[in-house]
Amino acid sequence: MKKDQRRTPLFDAILDFVARAPAPFFIPSHKMGRGIDPRWLDFAGENIFKMDLSEVRGLDDLHRPRGPIAEAQALAADAWGADRSFFLVNGTSAGIIAAICGVVSEGRKIIVPRNAHKSVVFGLIVSGAIPVYVPAEIHAEKGLVGGISRKKLESIYAENADAKGVLAVSPSYHGICGDMRGLIEATHARGGAFIADEAHGNHAYFHEALGPGALALGADCACQSLHKMSGSLTQSSVLHIAGDRMDASRLEANLQMTQSTSPSYLLLASLDLARSRMALHGREILDRLLFLSEAARRELTALPGIEVLGEELIGEAEIAGYDPIRLVISARELGVEGYELYRLLRDDYNIEIEFGDYFHAVCVLGIGTAKEDVDRLILAMKDISRRFGGLRKPLVWDGSLPPAPPMLMTPRAAHFAERVRVPRREAVGRICAQTLAPYPPGIPVICPGEAITEDICDFLDAQIGKGRPLHGLDDGDPDGIAVVKE
Repeated sequence: MKKDQRRTPLFDAILDFVARAPAPFFIPSHKMGRGIDPRWLDFAGENIFKMDLSEVRGLDDLHRPRGPIAEAQALAADAWGADRSFFLVNGTSAGIIAAICGVVSEGRKIIVPRNAHKSVVFGLIVSGAIPVYVPAEIHAEKGLVGGISRKKLESIYAENADAKGVLAVSPSYHGICGDMRGLIEATHARGGAFIADEAHGNHAYFHEALGPGALALGADCACQSLHKMSGSLTQSSVLHIAGDRMDASRLEANLQMTQSTSPSYLLLASLDLARSRMALHGREILDRLLFLSEAARRELTALPGIEVLGEELIGEAEIAGYDPIRLVISARELGVEGYELYRLLRDDYNIEIEFGDYFHAVCVLGIGTAKEDVDRLILAMKDISRRFGGLRKPLVWDGSLPPAPPMLMTPRAAHFAERVRVPRREAVGRICAQTLAPYPPGIPVICPGEAITEDICDFLDAQIGKGRPLHGLDDGDPDGIAVVKE
């Protein structure tokens, strides 16, 4: 029996507590907004700070929910078609780490894509698992990381029959969807558990033009960033499980390890409200976004030298689907790199987009996107098309993604090994002791335990030269890299 998605039990419980106006001798110290800096209070108003609470009477305990948090999580499970759902206040990263530790332990294998988020590496470090990396297909013409085929996964399983499970990403930062149905079926045929990184795909469950989501296809676990696509506050996410391949009690214990003991009730309330809104109005919200994105795509692709990724990718580089709400723009025919396009939009037009890579600028539409914002983007791109038309040669994909380096130690062993810092070029052939990942999108170029190669050094030099943020880079020693001490 479907649950009443109009209900928001946690939000309502918070409002009830605030209405009681107790004398606040509990943490946090600002005491329901009284101690907030007046400048912030003037800007934000007082009510939001009254809701910044802890595990006081009637508000339940995230780590042992029995009241409104438990009810809110049950409603989330119902909305996304899971058996159980867990609210996350440390982002989807906390869920991915907990899920990996729920499937594998030290010395056991798990199959993961090479283009996974860096939180997967942290899950490998915490669990001590042995990663079996799957290289995704590369769309050479467009410089895109594509999908993973079922055939490739089955061939990897044939050589790693003892793997305990698989983690896959869909959709990617660029909106690319893989063959999740095939990957899930192949994983279950080998007795493994399937973890879906759906950080960018939680909205797919509420519109037939976007779904079905991984849970509907049989995934055992899905980790979703509701703040990315469903309107909750930044850092708030949900982990769902279905079936009996995930040990729920072990997962709960893992989440106590990866989540704060002082969870933000602002984040928790935002999850409760976002779930209700998407369950009740998701289709009409997504109808509007689909209309906006399609109209923008038509106008942008009509501009000389401008390309917008879309469903024409399906069938190429193992790409099984594409999220039409995401606007991924290329000006490569104008000779403008995605990095440059990102900066142009920001500096010359006051348009802040998600990120740029060699070819593409990624613009993320969300439930708060306004038509006037899309119109500003279109006007800016019209101007850029005029400014750069005929001035430069078109860009050609230079194959700058380095080959995956060989793994010489497990990520855990390398992370906890004694380390030294050396200049990158002197580190070639040494074992890397850290993660380096351009951010966004947070996909590691090298992980702990892997050999540092010339190709890796060339790629890092190029990224630094283009001014791209690199997580793991030491600002005080930008040419250095941590390696395992010999």
